[in-house]
Amino acid sequence: MLLALGALNGLVHALDADHVLAVSAVAMQGEARRRRVLFTALEWALGHGASLLFIALMVLGLGMAVPERLAHVAEVLVGVILIAVGVSLLRGIYRGQLHASAHKHPHLPVHFHLHRDGHRRLGDHKSVLIGIVHGIAGSAPLLAVLPLVIQSRFVLATGYILIFTGFVAVMMCAFGGLLGLFIKKLQARYRNGVGALQCLVAVQSLVFGGLWVYRGL
Repeated sequence: MLLALGALNGLVHALDADHVLAVSAVAMQGEARRRRVLFTALEWALGHGASLLFIALMVLGLGMAVPERLAHVAEVLVGVILIAVGVSLLRGIYRGQLHASAHKHPHLPVHFHLHRDGHRRLGDHKSVLIGIVHGIAGSAPLLAVLPLVIQSRFVLATGYILIFTGFVAVMMCAFGGLLGLFIKKLQARYRNGVGALQCLVAVQSLVFGGLWVYRGL
């Protein structure tokens, strides 16, 4: 029963608004291809899972507690990150770094791909760091149920943590795959559709990030 609860909590936790917005905004800063979007979601999930497992190890294995100050700083930093990725996405659109180009293949209709000028940078993997911050900020729901699990036995507690983090990763990767598929369909049908979606995601990131910071201060 507790393991099933861990799976359910993981699925729900992955779709928190700040998670979805951050992954969407980062994924759409580069070439909006399905593979890139899925890879961004996977990187976020790895960072998120690593931080949660590390925190759980400190709590279960070493008997340590997560400093309340650290969790609070991470909460505020989540808002700062949302603002930063929103600004970065808008700046890329404004500077023309993101542009659509038409492609035509035999027996297929003309379709569009979204490109980013320049080469991939190390910063393209910032979704891992964002996932780590999200993991620290969102550790409270996981740690809240650990005492109940620990009362049973250590192995069950470990299983709960692994299932929780695993299902977070599964759900986020599923979201990334669906988002990538949606972008692909949007590119094929509407030339300016992806640009409009980018603007929408960027504005939502700015607004939500601002509210998040305001709430944390």
